[in-house]
Amino acid sequence: MSYSCEESGVQKGQDRELVSVIIPTKNEGELLESCLKSVYAQSLKPMEVLIVDGGSSDNTLNIAESFGAKIITEQAFSSPANARNLGVENSTGSILLIMDADVILQENCVENAVEVFRDQKVIAILPSELERDDSYIETIQRKWNEGSRSEMSIGVSGAKTSGLVAFYSKEVFEKVKYDIKYGFGEDDDFSIRVKKEFADRKVVIAENCKVISHSPHTFKEFGTRYMWWGRTFIAYLSRHLGVKSIINMGSLLLPVVVFVAIVLFIFIPQTLPLLALILALFIAKISVICIRSKSILFIQFVLFDFARSFFFVYGLITSLFARKKGR
Repeated sequence: MSYSCEESGVQKGQDRELVSVIIPTKNEGELLESCLKSVYAQSLKPMEVLIVDGGSSDNTLNIAESFGAKIITEQAFSSPANARNLGVENSTGSILLIMDADVILQENCVENAVEVFRDQKVIAILPSELERDDSYIETIQRKWNEGSRSEMSIGVSGAKTSGLVAFYSKEVFEKVKYDIKYGFGEDDDFSIRVKKEFADRKVVIAENCKVISHSPHTFKEFGTRYMWWGRTFIAYLSRHLGVKSIINMGSLLLPVVVFVAIVLFIFIPQTLPLLALILALFIAKISVICIRSKSILFIQFVLFDFARSFFFVYGLITSLFARKKGR
C-alpha cells in the first residue's frame, strides 16, 4: 500500500505547497494508519507529512513508510515537545499542522484552515472537535474533559481542543519554540508565549475545521500519560507558578489527599472534621464536572480521578530520583 500527496484532490493554485503536517510518534502502530489515511485523504492535500519518531519498537515506522511520509528520528533526547521542534526545523511549508497520532481529520479540514489563514492577522487555528470513542475509558475521559475544561485550562476563549492539535503560521516558530523540558503543560506554556509574542495577531477557533482527537484507549496508556505529566510537572510549576497552576495541581492531588485523610482518620479519629472538609471539596468537584458534562458518571469520575491522581503522584515522586530524561 502506498499513498502520495500528489494523488488526485482539490488543489487551489499553490495552496498545497503551503502546508506541512508534523506528527510526533512513539509506538503509535494502533493509531497511526487511521491518522495518516485522514491526512492523505484531504480535499486540499499537504505538501509533506513529517513523522518525528522517538524510538518506536512496534510497526509505527513501517506504517509511516507505507504512506510515503518523511521520517525523522530523535537522537539523544525524546519528548513530544522536542519532536515538534524537530518537525518544524525540517519542514518547508508556511503553514504547519502539528497534531498527535491519535487525531483524525475530516476531509476538508486543511482546505478550510488555509482559507482562514488568508486573514493576515491570523497566527494560529484551533480545530473543533467531533465526538467518537473507541473504548469506555475513552468515553469517561472525553466526558471528564467536557466538564473540566475551560478558557483557563486551555487558554483560548471557547476552545474545546488543546493546542496539541493546531495549525500555525511558520513565522510563529521564528520567535517561539516548544520547551522540551515540559510534558505537563507543554501546550499551555507554548500558547502563553505565542500570545505574548504575537499580541496583535489572532488565534481562531475554526468551527469548519473538524477533528476527532482520541484519549488513551487502555489503562496502560492512561497510566503512562499521567506518570509522564507527574515527572514533568515541577518544571512547569517552576515557570508558571500562579493561580492556574495551583488549581491544576490541587485538582490532580486532591484524590490522594482524600486517601491520606481517610488513613489519618483511621489512626487519629480527631481528624474527622478535616476529613469531612476534604471529602466535601472532592464531592463538590466531581458534582460540578457531572453537571457541566451533562452526565451521570459520578462513580466512574471518582475512580478516574483517583487513578489519574495516583499515577500523577507516582510520576511526581519518581521525578525526584529518576535520571531518565524524555519520554
